[in-house]
Amino acid sequence: MSSSNGTTTSADRPIDVPFNIVNGNHSELIAYLVLNIWPSHFGLPLLLLVIMLSKKIQRSAAFLNMLVVWIIVGMCVLHQSKLELLMMESIYGTSRSSTLLLYAGKQSGEEPPKMLCLFQAALIYGMPPMTSTATLALVLQMFLSVRKAYLGEKLTPGDGILRTWLLLIAPYVALLLTVIATAVVGASNPSKISRNRRFFYCSVEADPLTDTMTVVAASILLATVILEIWTVVYLYRLSRTIKRTGGKVSSIIDLSFPIRIIAFGFYVMIALSLSLLSITTPRSPVPDLMISTAATVVIVIFGTQRDILHALFFWCHRPQPVKVVHEKQESIGTMSLPSRISIR
Repeated sequence: MSSSNGTTTSADRPIDVPFNIVNGNHSELIAYLVLNIWPSHFGLPLLLLVIMLSKKIQRSAAFLNMLVVWIIVGMCVLHQSKLELLMMESIYGTSRSSTLLLYAGKQSGEEPPKMLCLFQAALIYGMPPMTSTATLALVLQMFLSVRKAYLGEKLTPGDGILRTWLLLIAPYVALLLTVIATAVVGASNPSKISRNRRFFYCSVEADPLTDTMTVVAASILLATVILEIWTVVYLYRLSRTIKRTGGKVSSIIDLSFPIRIIAFGFYVMIALSLSLLSITTPRSPVPDLMISTAATVVIVIFGTQRDILHALFFWCHRPQPVKVVHEKQESIGTMSLPSRISIR
């Protein structure tokens, strides 16, 4: 029988288990798992493989790292569901043949072991810092490339190697620090660890932890927005300078990739803002579902570029005759720019 404070006294649920405060349903749970799992096991690995194997596609290390980060996110969600499904199987003696349905149908059943639940919560809590840091690294790399093009500086071999490595490891440092912090807080307060409090995953009820996560992630998102706006300003100034000299912007600057990065950056900003809101005031399943679409959005935005589509559907494109083009320099104001600026 349910009590007034949301706990139960029945054998199915211990009295100290928090009431499920997220109003989700069976279909939303299935959608959450599918949206996280299919990109990490098919879409993103395929996109990464195409870029790595094609000699005609060039992308920055920060972009490739972002793909890896979102693959890890999907893998963690799958690992989380597998661990809990195995636990449920041992409790209910149910076959593994319909794992998703079992997971969806038993979300109000017996709580998993505290350490297992804490492990899941630590991984899930580490996802927003890792993904937001990876997005910031990609936007920062784009900003530096655009600024270098605007200032007329040439990229030299070995330029920014240390910075590149710092950008690559930063997301994983953010993940590790968050996992450690969550594990320490959860281990110190086992009664605050619960799966039933959240609908999609285990959580730790600790305001200082979630408040700190919110502030840090919000700072990262703010830095991302500032860099994106700054990048747009640089691109606008560069475009105006080109037009004043009688040049054609589309023939000198390849804007496709920067525009896609900016669009994805704003999407991640909105999604992660909703996700952080769900940590502090978890009621609606919409924030969790919103952030679960991010990997699919990555595939749609970056997997539909012309060079990638040509590599995927190579049999549909006839090879064009090779033309010898002598690269020329165009003087723009005080800058001397090549005939084509490609920002990757």
